[in-house]
Amino acid sequence: MSLTEDDLFVAEIAAALAASGRSVDVDQDARTIDVGPAAGAGQDDARVLALVRPHVRGVTLYAVHPRAVPAAALEAVGELANRATADLFAAALELDLTTGSVSARHAVLLAGVEVPDDALGELIGAALDEVEAAAARYAGPVDAVVAGTSTAAEAAADARRAPVEELSPPAS
Repeated sequence: MSLTEDDLFVAEIAAALAASGRSVDVDQDARTIDVGPAAGAGQDDARVLALVRPHVRGVTLYAVHPRAVPAAALEAVGELANRATADLFAAALELDLTTGSVSARHAVLLAGVEVPDDALGELIGAALDEVEAAAARYAGPVDAVVAGTSTAAEAAADARRAPVEELSPPAS
């Protein structure tokens, strides 16, 4: 069996994710990559799935919240997701109304741009960091809204007031 250009692009993305120090589990047929957790990640941390779209030379990373939202909380968590997305710079928070799944999403579209392997690793690594940071930043607020201990507006405001040190990259 010969590899197609689509197969090779999926392999490039998998290699870029692996360059970030992560294990990767590639499903070539589904064009998905299950990205292993970062060192020190816990059971309650979001898991990352990469959906590769070879036809546009793009990849979308989803950091999925570990718990589904019950039907009774969908409206409030939907409001929180809307408020969060307005606050986030490069990622978006989304809620699947059918499954109750909450995830932070970040896409990288290369289109016709050829990127050297090391630069692709840096680009995909930065997107991975961003999507995981967004998921971590809003994990507590999502849980608080589901538990009914915060409104969507309160939870979003709490996330925006997070310490600046946590939201800024380390100085080089």
